[in-house]
Formats: sequence, structure tokens, C-alpha cells
Amino acid sequence: MLKPCWTCRRRTIQCDQSRFPCSKCEKAGLECHETRPLRWVKGVAIRGKLRGHVFRAPSDAPEGPRATGSDGKQVSLTSEKRLRILHTPSYAMQDPRIHHMDRLSKYYIDYYNQRICKLYILFDSESNPFRNLISFCLEDLALQKSIVAIAARHFANTGRSFDTTDAAVPHRFVNANMDALLFKKQAIEALSSSLSDTGSRRTEATMATILLLIFLDLLESGIDGWNSHLQGARGLLILNESLVKYAPISDQKINAGDTVRDTRKFIMEQLLLIETLGNALSSPNIVSEAFVVDNGMKHQESMVRSFLGCPGFLLRAVQFFSDQRPLIAEFRSTEFRRNEHSNISIVQDTLTMLDLTERFDCLEWAADLQRRTASSTEVTKLRMLSQAYKLAALLYGRRVLNALTEATSNNEKLVSQLLSLIETLQNDAVIFKCLLWPTFIAGLDCWTESQQVFVMKSLRALWDSTSCLNVIGASNILRDHWKREDLPEVLMQEISDINGLGRGWLLI
Repeated sequence: MLKPCWTCRRRTIQCDQSRFPCSKCEKAGLECHETRPLRWVKGVAIRGKLRGHVFRAPSDAPEGPRATGSDGKQVSLTSEKRLRILHTPSYAMQDPRIHHMDRLSKYYIDYYNQRICKLYILFDSESNPFRNLISFCLEDLALQKSIVAIAARHFANTGRSFDTTDAAVPHRFVNANMDALLFKKQAIEALSSSLSDTGSRRTEATMATILLLIFLDLLESGIDGWNSHLQGARGLLILNESLVKYAPISDQKINAGDTVRDTRKFIMEQLLLIETLGNALSSPNIVSEAFVVDNGMKHQESMVRSFLGCPGFLLRAVQFFSDQRPLIAEFRSTEFRRNEHSNISIVQDTLTMLDLTERFDCLEWAADLQRRTASSTEVTKLRMLSQAYKLAALLYGRRVLNALTEATSNNEKLVSQLLSLIETLQNDAVIFKCLLWPTFIAGLDCWTESQQVFVMKSLRALWDSTSCLNVIGASNILRDHWKREDLPEVLMQEISDINGLGRGWLLI
């Protein structure tokens, strides 16, 4: 165990001593120092009558950052004291391309660069597509405001507790919450303006803005809002394809640069992934329509750039099971039961997909992934990550099958295996942050007190790792779900399928 860091000792709190930088400093957005840092003081007279007198530089005047509201007026956001404990931005403040931005925006862009980019991707690297969006935002106001809003929201969330959301929080987190609301409003206004501009062809920047607004929804709740953004992205994509189709041949032959093309592909891959897992836990009445994309692109995302690490085949399996859910009510109807051929066909197709999922080789997938990506992550951990999604997909598929056939299945072995994997992967922060969906699916089948306590403990750890409010939403759903244990068996069967969630939940 490491020694307590100087920053925690200075704040008179107990350091977790688990790693460096420690998680408490990282969560609070502070620089973690092992020992008292050296302070380089400018403008101090060391001799003569003025010895010890400090001369304030003109640039250090105590004028807090200000942001411009939608009405053109400046809105006072902070004082110098507000940013005093925050570390000096090491990226944004030194990048000459954003010298014109106010101090607060520079801080949040730096926060996005250091904290957000690595959060929403499995393996962080210099080619992280989320980091590449910073260069796009220099020419697109909506994307810029989205980046700043998501950073402000994440920082505000770090001041909240997993158990109590109404407890008093330090003033800086209250200010960050106000910042997030303001910048989100400005982002939506800028996006609306961009969509109204018929001459604008910056589709990549607009799609990136929509993607970030979806991730912002994860930080805020993960309920329903993401689906509206997804439908907007679908409409924009269809419109863009129609414009390209009827554009002059000379315009169609213009090739985008590698960075633009790469970013476009990445954004589409993430939107497809969000659609798949979002629809899986949404009411069939609000399930979104499928994206219209090239078949070769669907679920072929590079795992280095995925923010979940779920193998493509398992995503397709989850999508297949999800597509069967609208048939549940029809399947149970008297008229449908008379059509024995259709009845058998649907059940058989579901059983076949369950069998294919069961036979998916996680070790082979992990070894192939490491070879193709030159990842330093151990094959064993990649195998366990894919195994967690495989077990979750099997549990999800069985739940759908049970709803179709009004039968029950014993899932204790699968649940036990999945919980064991989750416990093992908690020691790897990079991989563990990807496990909200498998943890939630496992929780739906946890009926012993020890299992439920472990699931809540895992969700608490995920909250500490991600600060996404959809984690707290998942915990609330499971608590309500577990209260149904005392209901009659017949009623339990009616509400045990995924349709019982009743909302559009994005738990990733």
C-alpha cells in the first residue's frame, strides 16, 4: 500500500492509498502530489526594504471567468477563488488554436481532454477519436459547446454521492452544475442553428455533436433523451445520403481526408452500438428504427476504439433477442397460438441464436483482438471482458425466450459465473468501467441478499469510476425489481421480462 498523498493530507481527508494518482484526488479534479510541491513564486523581493513583498502581475487580477449567454450578454460564472483549487490546464491553456476562448471554456476543454476522452473508450491512445474532436470543435460552435457541457456535467457529478443525491455539495460543484446547464443550452441552440442552415455540409461535426449529447444524457440520467438524439441523427443521415445521391458528379467525387473519414466511421459505429444496447432495455413502444447504413459497417467497430469492448457477434445476438420482444404480446394471443408453424419457428430461431451465443469462443476472440491491435492488455482480461458480455447476452436471451414461451429457466449458474467475472475485473479500472450493462443484466436475476449486496457494491464502484448518473438509475431499477420477489409466481412471470422497465434506458 502506498503512503497517503500530500493533497489528501492537506485536505484533511483519508487517502485511499490504492494507486497514484489516488482516486479521491482524481475524482475531485485535483493534482495528486506525493509530497509537498515546490511553488515557484514570481515578483518577490528577497532583499532590501521590500523583502517579502509580492507584486501582483496584471494578468493575475481577480476577475473570474465569464461566459456569453445566448442573448449576447456576459454571464458571470465564477470568481478567482472558484478555480483556485483546480489544476492548471496543461493542454488547453497552451494550445494557440483556442487562445480566444474564455478561461472557463479552456479549463473544461482541458478537463475533457484529460478525463472524458479516456472514459468513453476501452483503450486510450494518441489516436483516440474523442480527442480528435477537439480539432473539429474549433470550427463548429455546437460541437465546442457540447464538449464543454459534457466536461462540466462530469465534474459536477463528481461532487455527488452514490447513496444521497440531495446532500449538500461544495460550492464549486454547484457552479459546475450551472455551467453544464448553460453550455448544454448553448450547444442545443447552436445545433438547431446549424441544422437550419441549408448551406452547411459539416455533417461529421453535427453527428459528433449528437453523439456527445447522448453521452451527456448518460451523465444526466440515461433515460429516454438519448433516443431523441438518435432519431435526429438518423434523420440527418438520411437527408445527407439523399443530398449526396442527387449532387453533381463532380461533388460526389470529392474525397474527405483520412481524419474526417475515420471520425465519420467512428461516430456511426458508436451510434449503432448505442442503438443496439439502448433498444435492448427500452419498451417496444419506443424502440427506435434501425440505422440505414452499409451492411459492411454494422457492428464491425475497431475494439480499440470501442467504449464497451463487446464483441461484434455478441452485439448482433443481443440485437436479435431484442427484435423478438415486440412479438411477445402477439405471441401470447389466442389467434397467434393457432398458427403452430409460426409459433415453432420463432421459438426455434431464438433457441438457435442462444446456442450460437453459447458456442462463441471468447479466448479466440481475445487473442485475435490483441494480435490485430497490438494491445498491451492481457489476453486473459480481454477474454474475461468478452465472457462477461457473453453471459449477459445469454441471460438476456433466456429472459426473452421465457417471455415468449411463458416458461422459467434456472439461471443460477450463469449468474454466479457472471458475478465472479465482475468481481475479478474490478481490479482493472480500464476494463471494469465497461461493465454496467452486464452488471445490470446479472442483477435482474439476483434474488439472494448476498448477490444483491454485491451488485450494489459493484454499481457503487462503477459510479466512482464513471460518475454517470445512469449507474444510479440502474441501481434504482434493480431495487424496485427486487421488491417484487414476494409477488405471486404468476404475476412475477408477467413482469419478469425486459418489457417491464417501461422506459428507454441506456445502461452502458
